[in-house]
Order: sequence, then C-alpha cells, then structure tokens
Amino acid sequence: MIKHIVCWKLVDRTTPLESNSDALAIREALHGLRGRIPGLIHLEVGFDFSGEESAGDIFLYSEFESREALAGYMHHPLHVEAGKTVRPRTCERRMIDYEI
Repeated sequence: MIKHIVCWKLVDRTTPLESNSDALAIREALHGLRGRIPGLIHLEVGFDFSGEESAGDIFLYSEFESREALAGYMHHPLHVEAGKTVRPRTCERRMIDYEI
C-alpha cells in the first residue's frame, strides 16, 4: 500500500479555514476524486486548527493500492482537473509518498 500526503498553504489566509472559500473549494475538488480513480483506496482532506505559522493550512491524505496506481492518479484527467482548483489558491506545497 502507498500513502500519499500533501500539505498546502493558502494564498488567502485571512479567514478561519472552516469558512475560507478557497479551502472549501479545494476540499470539494479533492473529495470529488473519491471512488472515481482506479487504485485510489482512501482519501481525506482536513484543515489545520493549530494556527501555528509553521503549519500548513490544508492537507490531503490518500492511500493507493500500488506505486502504479499512484502514478496513474497523477495523470488521471480528474486529478488534473482538481489541480486547476488547487494551484491558483495555494502558495506552498509539501508532499511525501511512502510504502507500507
């Protein structure tokens, strides 16, 4: 199993994340991938509540059947489309992929 975790900072950080239109749009776009991409087992999106400057604002936690499934996800048209919602609303991205 492959775990794929991404953390972003938002361009607009002026409102609480639970009511931030950019954070909500990103969550909706990513949740729209659930059950629609082969090999994607689990996907969840969350907002940071710590308020720490060093923390990211929004995260994606996902699980894939294999490295090949993750590679397919990266180029899948639905993932590419979701990126069009995420990229303009974020200014920093960190990610990690690991196998268990």
